[in-house]
Amino acid sequence: MKVNTSLEHIAPSYRNLALLDDKQRIISIYTDRWINYPEVSSIRAVVRAVYEMPRNIQAQCILVSAQSGMGKTSLFTRIESDIDTLRKRDQDHGGCISFSMPAEPTFSAFEDVVGEALGVPIGKIRNGRIPNTFSRLAHLRNLRIIMIDEVHNLLNANRGDQRKSLALLRAMSGPPLSLSIIAFGIDDAENAIRDDDQLERRFEIYNLPDWREDEKFRSFLAAYESILPLRKRSELSRSDKVKFLLRSSKGITGNIVKRITRGAVWAILDRKEAIDMECLEKAAFIPPYIE
Repeated sequence: MKVNTSLEHIAPSYRNLALLDDKQRIISIYTDRWINYPEVSSIRAVVRAVYEMPRNIQAQCILVSAQSGMGKTSLFTRIESDIDTLRKRDQDHGGCISFSMPAEPTFSAFEDVVGEALGVPIGKIRNGRIPNTFSRLAHLRNLRIIMIDEVHNLLNANRGDQRKSLALLRAMSGPPLSLSIIAFGIDDAENAIRDDDQLERRFEIYNLPDWREDEKFRSFLAAYESILPLRKRSELSRSDKVKFLLRSSKGITGNIVKRITRGAVWAILDRKEAIDMECLEKAAFIPPYIE
């Protein structure tokens, strides 16, 4: 297909998508994309720094908190990929296991998800002591980091199970294993670790704030626009569009991305090839399927 419009507004690696037919472009728009921005970039860098640190008696741990919809789970997945890349570059680097805290986090359920992440049952944990099975496997695999998503679910546990789970995390991050725990959760996730003073002191807390009208948000919008296969500039960072997106999304990343992706599809369906205000307004509704 020959397209006469300049595609310089699209990042070079995505320009070929703008040459596809409408249906293929719409499929591309709905495909999850990763956009790096300063807050997530700095958290990724911090985790890599922790991964590269020599083992200390008490490991450095990190808690990433954010409102639901701010992209913490996408960041979790991206950091998993970062660690895997570092591991492949140097086999002497430590290993990593990851899992999500169960929605109903009984201590038995916690034991089970740790065992599933390792690939073998770890045995029953008593008095916060690490089972020999877990210790041996951690040593054999040179385990360095444990990543836990949805750590705020600990708040759903009864008092006894919560204390047992925190004691286990404290034991994992202390000697002799000294594993760094990288935890993710919604805003009240900090409360999940506060009941254990020793454990809390090991955590450094990072927050993904809601978006507001500033240069960071405009840069994020410009970056997102650069990966959309639209054949004309949308100028999403223009003041009226910035204000509309913040107002309609309440500053939540997931809501913003939904408006932009749907708006991009409407731009194709309406033969505009750029997201205008009408497209953003219509993006409150799911665009129809096209044959």
